[in-house]
Amino acid sequence: MAYGEGSHCFTTVMTTSPSNGFPGYGCMKGGTYMKHLRIPEDHVITVFGANGDLARRKLLPALYHLAAEGLMPERYAIIGNSRSEMDVEGFRAFARDAVDDFCRCSRSENVWNDFARRLSYVSCEFQPGNTDAVDDAVRKAEAELGGEVRRLFYLAVPPPAFSPITRGIGSAGLAEQARVVYEKPYGTDVDSFRVLDQLVHEVLDESQVYRIDHFLGKETVQNILALRFANGMFEPVWNRDYIDHVQIDVPEVIGIGTRAGFYERAGASRTWS
Repeated sequence: MAYGEGSHCFTTVMTTSPSNGFPGYGCMKGGTYMKHLRIPEDHVITVFGANGDLARRKLLPALYHLAAEGLMPERYAIIGNSRSEMDVEGFRAFARDAVDDFCRCSRSENVWNDFARRLSYVSCEFQPGNTDAVDDAVRKAEAELGGEVRRLFYLAVPPPAFSPITRGIGSAGLAEQARVVYEKPYGTDVDSFRVLDQLVHEVLDESQVYRIDHFLGKETVQNILALRFANGMFEPVWNRDYIDHVQIDVPEVIGIGTRAGFYERAGASRTWS
């Protein structure tokens, strides 16, 4: 992902953290990497919710971008999963459109052809008692890659699906050599967070879990208290006697689209954060 222009352009690239193998980031300025980049081990990557908005706008374009930069493993396979009926060629066409519409780098036919052949798709509602299709696809991909292969599961699904998918990973015996990424929101309050976290730890070790939940830790929001109470200029006047109203703008150019069900459950602040 590139930020800035001209000589000040920085490119952020996903790498692997030496401590637990989860994605990390390095910066490149003017073609020179700011830190040593480590290519991940061979992986089978399974994306739950692979035909959703997050996969279309973010995940598939990002994975292609990594492949274009030579930062994907030497051997890897990407398995898409959702409840929607779709064949492999349909998923590849979906991914190609996603790359064309949202990737920050242009699509090269040579890179795309190599990337596309690694894509497959399984249609089912993955949960305990209905894990065979994904389980078979993962193990088949591992056998085709050969050698030591790590598993990465990305839950790009609505929060109610976190629990059944996590239990399904455990019941299918797929937790071994696996890492699991949970997309926000990870619970709606402290109690729901603890319930979900307890379930996750019944299946996975903490070193296997990566949570994306940035709406709970926005630095700007956290800094409001410091700005309010530690600033001698604002502290005396930042109260109901001097503030007429507070306006919150969400500068989004896209609508809810097909995410109305998720939007209704998650709410505006968690959805757009």
